[in-house]
This record gives sequence, C-alpha cells and structure tokens, in this order.
Amino acid sequence: MSTTDDNGVVAAKNGLSKKGSVKSARANSGAPNGGEKGRAKEHDALTAGRVYREVLDAKPVSGRWFSPLDTATRFSLAITCFYRLLITQPISITTFAYRWNTLWYGRFFGLLLTFYVPILPFVLCAVEVMKRINQMMPWAEEDWKMKGPGRVFFERPETLVASLLWDFYLVVSVLVGSYIQYGNDSDGIMHTWYDSICTKEYWFSLLDKVGARRPLQLAAWDGHSAHGVGPGVSHGRCNLVCKISDSYLGIGDKVLVRGKAAGGEFDTLDDLQAILGADSEYKGKAAIAAEFIYPAPDLKLSSEGFGQVHSLDIVTMRTAAGVRVLSVLLWTDCEGWSSHSCTAGYLVDVHSETVVAPTAWYSPYFAKQKSNLLGCVLPGVREACEKACAAHEASTLPWLFAVGWDAMITPDGVVFFEGNVAAYRCPRRMFLTPFLTSLFLKEKGW
Repeated sequence: MSTTDDNGVVAAKNGLSKKGSVKSARANSGAPNGGEKGRAKEHDALTAGRVYREVLDAKPVSGRWFSPLDTATRFSLAITCFYRLLITQPISITTFAYRWNTLWYGRFFGLLLTFYVPILPFVLCAVEVMKRINQMMPWAEEDWKMKGPGRVFFERPETLVASLLWDFYLVVSVLVGSYIQYGNDSDGIMHTWYDSICTKEYWFSLLDKVGARRPLQLAAWDGHSAHGVGPGVSHGRCNLVCKISDSYLGIGDKVLVRGKAAGGEFDTLDDLQAILGADSEYKGKAAIAAEFIYPAPDLKLSSEGFGQVHSLDIVTMRTAAGVRVLSVLLWTDCEGWSSHSCTAGYLVDVHSETVVAPTAWYSPYFAKQKSNLLGCVLPGVREACEKACAAHEASTLPWLFAVGWDAMITPDGVVFFEGNVAAYRCPRRMFLTPFLTSLFLKEKGW
C-alpha cells in the first residue's frame, strides 16, 4: 500500500523507519557462522568495512590514474585473479566461461572460446583488438557503450598504450568480476547481457517493500499500447519520464512536457499512445511512464553554471554480515535533464554525508574534472543508504551480489529512480588496488 506526496513521489505506509531498516537488514541476513565470523567483524552496521574504506581512499598504485602504469596494474590484477580462480576452481570457472562465452559470442564461437579457457583473457584481448580495427571500417556500427549520454563513463585514455590496456582491462575485469559476483549461475550471467528479471518494475517492487520514495508511475507501455497505472496520466501537473523497462545508460529515455495548450506534448493517455506508438525505440518494448522529479533547489549540488540535476549512485553488496554499502558516488554538473550527461563525479562518505574526493579512478573523463564540491554536505545520504540496503536484502535472487541504486535529493528527501545489477559498476572497484582485489575475494570466502 502506498501514498503519494505533492511531488508525485511514492512512499509506502508500511515502510521501515531509519533505525528499523538497518535492524531488519541485519536480521534478514542471519548470524554469520564458521569462516564468516571473522569477515563479519570487519563491517559496521551500514558499510562494507575495509572494502568501503579502501574504495573511499583509493590511490593509484603506479603513476597517475589512467597512465600506462595504472592501466597495466589494473589489467594485471584482473589477469592474476583469473588464473588464481582457474587453479583453485577449475570446473566451476570453466562452466562459467562456457555460459559467458556462448551468451556473448554465440554458441559456435562461444564453444570455440571455451576450449581456450587456459588463455581466455588473452584471446578476449585479441578480440578487442579486432573490434578496434573493425570500428575504423565504414560499415562499423556504433559501440553500445557510446550510444547514450552515459558514454562519458567509457571514454578511453588519451595515449595508445593506455587506451589498449584500458580496453583489455575492461573486458577481462568484467569477465572475472562477473564470476566473482555470480559464480556460474545462469540468471546472473544473463544479466551481464540483458535484464530478463531485474527490470524497472522489479526494482520498484523492492523499493516499495521497504518504504523507499520513488517516482509515481502513471502509465505502462506493453510494446504496442499504453495503459493507465494508479491515478493515470491526466493526474497532477508534472511532466512525464518514459523509460524502456530493460534499457540502460539512459538509452531510450524520453521526457514529455505536460499541457498541449501551452505548447506541451501530452494531456491524456491517448496522447501518450500516439507519441510512443510513433517511436521505433519503443516498438515491441515494455516501458514505464512516471512523474518527472525535480532536485532540491536550496542545496549546493553542482558547480557554478550548472543546474541542480544530479544522481546518487549507491552500490550495495552482500557480505558475511548481510547487505552493506560498498560506495556512494555523486554524479553532477549535468549538461542535460539526466545525470547521464554529468561532467563531474565525487565520492561521498556515508557516515558524515560529505563529499570527500573526486571519482578520478572511474574513467579518464573524470580524471580531468574540476573538483568544486569537496566538503559539501548531502543531507539524507545515510538514510538513503539504509533504504538501499534494506531493498537489496528484500531480493530473493541468490546471485544478486551487488546492486547500483540511482537516486536524487529532492525537496521531499532522497527519491530512488531504480536499481541496476552492478555487473559493470562492481568490477570498476574490484581491481583498483591489489588490496581491494584481495578483500573482494575474502568476502566470497576465497
């Protein structure tokens, strides 16, 4: 059961209090036993202990971020981790490799690649070289990572050597990171390619269970027809945001302006039907339409010259002590209505709710940013993290190791937009330093 506030935000009546959400997360996780006892002691009630602190304080092991030395270090950590797992878990990782390869490269080439498991990382690196050559050809299609406004997260380093090592690191780190997260679970591996279970609607259901605020959904699109949800499209005064249920990186997102008499695009469900029906991206695709949410106007959430659009990127992970926060990032200084157009990123300390460092390690784009928001306080971050942990804990998917939650600070508090399987977010953190890699393996009891 839910209620709606004046900003079109859903808040469940049976939601947990700030204190209760943490207690429930701890209770649901069960008491650690055996080898888990020592690992459980390393976590506080909300964050993932040493893993969290190491991400918060990460420094490049060699050179500066995204130098040839840094990219070589990250690549070597992913390679070393692969061979450690191949030696200690040969059958399991070979099963994983078969499922991964056939998913990503098709049954024939996937099976062929699996025969090369002992040198699989280097074979995948060779594939990346061929992809790069193919990208230079006139018939090449645009890389999916560069299609949407989220391409800033995948920008390559400037030098040829560093950019090649970065490409190699990305493909191997996601491979190894996915095994660390999902083992050889078929559903988990599938979600590195396609969100067959964890759609926008799935994340809404988890958020509703723990009383987290989220945008009010007003319509659903089944691929051909629009259907009213809740009070319907005609309700309220807010604009609409349309999102394809299984999409990512903002691909396919649309903002529709209310009020045709004033030059807007829609007033009724029929208007929405006409708009989505004429959009090829929405043909045959399920989607949701929810009220557009605005950021808090009275907080310093961006640099001078930018609007208040931002996103809190809260990553939660399963630990021996239950679900805990791995990191909180602030994406801001946005050039458009979505945080996918951000030009700056920061690390936020959960306990003090303070911006403490730039996300210089995330991608080359952010290594060059100006850091104007250091020291800014973001009220509500801790409570949002408690809700995120509780929502992750509410999931019954055994393979769901890490979730990336997207949220915004609004006049009514922090509002969650969705969750994301952290298949790509988590490996960015796993291989930052040798110590971090060892801590992730320790969390798995390996």
